[in-house]
Amino acid sequence: MSSDREKLAARIRALRAKTIENGCTEAEALAAAEKLAQLLADHNMTLDEADLRASPFTRHDHTGVGAVGLKLWKVALAVAELTHTRTWSGGRDAPTGVTFLGLSHEVEVASYMLSICERAMQTEAANLMRAVRGLPHIKQAAKVVPFVDGMADRLAARIRDMIPPVVPGKGLIVLRAALIDQEMARRGIEIESGRARRPLDTAAYHAGQRAADKVALNQGLGGSDALVALTASDHAALGQRRGAKP
Repeated sequence: MSSDREKLAARIRALRAKTIENGCTEAEALAAAEKLAQLLADHNMTLDEADLRASPFTRHDHTGVGAVGLKLWKVALAVAELTHTRTWSGGRDAPTGVTFLGLSHEVEVASYMLSICERAMQTEAANLMRAVRGLPHIKQAAKVVPFVDGMADRLAARIRDMIPPVVPGKGLIVLRAALIDQEMARRGIEIESGRARRPLDTAAYHAGQRAADKVALNQGLGGSDALVALTASDHAALGQRRGAKP
């Protein structure tokens, strides 16, 4: 059935390309338009679905560093919800690894947003490390780890706040999720669930949350128009933290 829909979508795209601007006569363009309308009606397909089925999928693998890298998966989950991509962490084999999979342009934005957050987290963590450098190493970690954890949680919450409360195109949401599932299966990717641990130093955790509130999340994204473009068609909600094999 999916193969038949793919062939139909390709045929619809070909018909839509038969225009006067592309060298067709007026009669040819009119006939193509009539056939296009008939196919859309007969098979309950939209032009958006036809375009979505032609969109290329991209995988982006990122490896973080240190305490920040261990917490990036929290931010990645929120970014994936905003950008309609799928994400997972590297699990025990690569605990600082984060992967995005989805439509090419959405994966590009997802990876860029993650880098904004990572850079801010690394900067703030380095500032804190300088402030506690006189403490024993284990006590330094006891301050830095919950601080970074708080930053990650707060950044994730702020990113989720950017998701529109009402998302049009519910049919496309289902279709996009199904197409990504098919792509993951084709690549042999399986996702496993994981659990997060609670921070031990609540003061450091809350300090990290406050630091996250100062991060400009839309830098270089072209303002609200870019976010509208990302979220206007659909968004695939993700659940828990995930680790993948291969």
